[in-house]
Amino acid sequence: MNDKLQHFIVGFILSITGIVWFPLILLGFTFGVGKEFYDEIIRNSAVGGDWLDLVATFAGATLATLLVVMII
Repeated sequence: MNDKLQHFIVGFILSITGIVWFPLILLGFTFGVGKEFYDEIIRNSAVGGDWLDLVATFAGATLATLLVVMII
């Protein structure tokens, strides 16, 4: 599966949990920042963080947030 698609799906799934408890919509955004921070700083990999991964995660989280706001 495409890496960006995986980031999109994870961001969506984490933020859609806002249906259960509204503040959880922030989970997808928080994960996206945390994951890229980990890749860039802590893991210190040769590739480092990928900002397009962050954009893909935020896109999924944003879509989920919009759905949660429309449902609630």
